[in-house]
Amino acid sequence: MDTISIAVAGFSAVSAVLLFCAYVLLIEVQGKSAYSVISCAILLAALVCIQFVHLQYFGGGAPPLERFPYRLALFVVPSSFYFFGHWAIHPTAPFRPAALLHLLPILLLFLLRIEVALPILLMFGAGYSVWLGYLVYGLRAQRKQFRFALFYFSVMSVIAVLVLILGFAIPFIDDAVFYYFYSNAIGLAVAIMIVALVSRPDLIADLAEAARARYGTSTLRDVDVDACLKRLGELMGASKVYQNEDLSLSSLAEQLGISSHQLSELVNTRLGMGFSKYVRDCRLEAAKGLLVTAPAQSILSISMETGFRSQSAFYAAFKEATGQSPGDYRKAQVRNDPE
Repeated sequence: MDTISIAVAGFSAVSAVLLFCAYVLLIEVQGKSAYSVISCAILLAALVCIQFVHLQYFGGGAPPLERFPYRLALFVVPSSFYFFGHWAIHPTAPFRPAALLHLLPILLLFLLRIEVALPILLMFGAGYSVWLGYLVYGLRAQRKQFRFALFYFSVMSVIAVLVLILGFAIPFIDDAVFYYFYSNAIGLAVAIMIVALVSRPDLIADLAEAARARYGTSTLRDVDVDACLKRLGELMGASKVYQNEDLSLSSLAEQLGISSHQLSELVNTRLGMGFSKYVRDCRLEAAKGLLVTAPAQSILSISMETGFRSQSAFYAAFKEATGQSPGDYRKAQVRNDPE
């Protein structure tokens, strides 16, 4: 068990650093704020500290709860998890003084004995996990689109509840059981997040867009929605603006004469998907047509003509959407052609 736990703790500590770099440098979220970046850094730094102390413990070191850095990191996690979840899904939300109440879990470390404070802390952690899962579930109009996200947050909630149960059971069980379970739970959560972001790089951005449309005040009150939808169709159809691999929410909104937030809400509420998925679907539909109508055109050429950054990105998106590779799709369409 020690060998597995050491491997999991080391993996999750390194992966947490990589996740932070990916969130800051690679994941594009409209209106990403310094609040979300700072809270993400604090959350992942706390998890790295916790796993580092776990590694020392699994190698024969002192029990983690006897070390102040571990206790501090442990009590920082729930608050930073709340703040990151809040600003990741609501990136443009302003800071309000009342939000400081969510720092209360950290104060428990200094106000109560650890035997009393720890179960209360774990209750906060479980509560925040369930809260975030419920927030994502509230995006009912897009729940099919976010089925993996729902699975992820459901697993997170279950893990948090199990950790809570173990926290209450600490006086009656070997402390090592809690350390092993908690370390592996962190490793599982990090692994699921990596899988989620690899399979859906736009997941956080899509969640933020959907949440803005679902929970925010409508930005479309002074917009001719039907005219915008018609113009959007023309741009993506006749004008083929999807061919620009650098097409962004802001650049397309400028062509429509509306703001980025308005375009985001328009696509989410009227078309039932996030902006990135909408553009990807337009590109895929165009690619499907070319695969059939231009049989001599190479797949690489088609991927470039339809706005994909690389042939590998085109293959991955096409396979995810159709269950077939572009080549297999082309062959199937030729076989089904009555001529």
